[in-house]
Amino acid sequence: MRVFILTFFLVLCMSLTAGAETKIGFVDMKAVIAKSEPGSKAMEQLKSQFKDMKDNLDAQKKSLDTLKDELQKQSMMLSQEAKLDKEAQYKRKVRDFQDMGQSYQRKLQQAEQSLSKPIIDKLLEVIQDYGKKNGFTAIFDKQASGLVFSQDNVDLTGAIIAELNKAMRK
Repeated sequence: MRVFILTFFLVLCMSLTAGAETKIGFVDMKAVIAKSEPGSKAMEQLKSQFKDMKDNLDAQKKSLDTLKDELQKQSMMLSQEAKLDKEAQYKRKVRDFQDMGQSYQRKLQQAEQSLSKPIIDKLLEVIQDYGKKNGFTAIFDKQASGLVFSQDNVDLTGAIIAELNKAMRK
């Protein structure tokens, strides 16, 4: 029993001593990517690259809305056969619109991943270098860690944005 208590006391003392040296920080990775210069440039490039696709989707949506309005206005005047034909045409266009939207969404995600991968790789390097230089034991992603509370002095997001901007300028 004495050995157990002595061992427990030693482990407790060691953990308290180690805890005093522990330095932990948190980074909001989404905010870093959104607010940093390379992240902003990538988003601008993505928006300009997919502007035509968005315009095309908007035009198709407007066409669908017009067709739906026509169908509703003319439904009382059309014969049953003509009404069914218009409804089938509308459903076909809706399906085409949905397929195109999903296709654009996949292309957008692929482009976003290809643009963000080099930024994220550099960001991870910057965070590791920052952690080593400033004596951090661990730096966590604020979103992925499930963090509920942290004091402002352990939030490194602003410092990491500045470091990433410097690193990407080189």
